[in-house]
Amino acid sequence: MLIPGLPAINGLIMGIIAAIAGIIILIFPHILNYIVGILMIATGVISIVGGGLLLGIVTLALGILVLIFPHILNYIVGIYLILLGLWLIFAAASLIIGIITIVIGIIILVFPDILNYAFGIYLLVAGFIAIARYYRWF
Repeated sequence: MLIPGLPAINGLIMGIIAAIAGIIILIFPHILNYIVGILMIATGVISIVGGGLLLGIVTLALGILVLIFPHILNYIVGIYLILLGLWLIFAAASLIIGIITIVIGIIILVFPDILNYAFGIYLLVAGFIAIARYYRWF
């Protein structure tokens, strides 16, 4: 019997946290970009303190850029998916997956907020699945 589940989100507490985080992201979709920006700044500072000067400066600059322009993160993901799709087509000889990846990248470039909503829905569904598995509903 096939039971849906997501190994990264498992158990009652993690299910509740994921569902609440999904609801918050759906209500405030840009909060995700700000959280990523703050995490990048913290990572940059930690890297600089740890001796990784170049990595720290780049991460710190990108974190500040994401905080100033929150949509830039979605555009970076869209561009990355388009480049990945081109690589899949030409280097990995995977035409169908490459085309699908390029189309998803273009959709994200045209509608950048769709990425935040998709992640919020993912967390919500994963949270409900984790809660349901905890209570053995399936």
